[in-house]
Amino acid sequence: MAEIHLTIFGPPVPKARARTWRDPKGGYHSKTPTPTAMAEEAFKAAFIGSGQEPIPRGASLVVYLTCYFDRPPSVPKKRRYPNVNPDYDNLAKLVTDALQKLAFYNDSEIVHATIRKRYVTYPDPTRTVVRIRTLT
Repeated sequence: MAEIHLTIFGPPVPKARARTWRDPKGGYHSKTPTPTAMAEEAFKAAFIGSGQEPIPRGASLVVYLTCYFDRPPSVPKKRRYPNVNPDYDNLAKLVTDALQKLAFYNDSEIVHATIRKRYVTYPDPTRTVVRIRTLT
């Protein structure tokens, strides 16, 4: 069973929509927002730097994603989970888009995903932990 583990330290970043505009000559341009592009590059660099092998093409994949956020001072201690923005699907979209064609062939191969949002406990840092494995 092939498996990939990655941890990216820093606040989890959701996938933001590309900004599209029309220039005076009638052409259209799109630009990915900088935080999204930087987060995708961080995942790519982490995978390349890890020395892990990509999962073979055609495998059915299972993704486990856990995003750890700082608890804002205004949030009561009794609230256990960050049930606010960013949306869980945008967090997963950034990770799977960044690792596509690098750690695995295509995100259409993902057949199951578990996505969790958690608050960090002091002194743990904010981070995103991803585990991708083949389905047996």
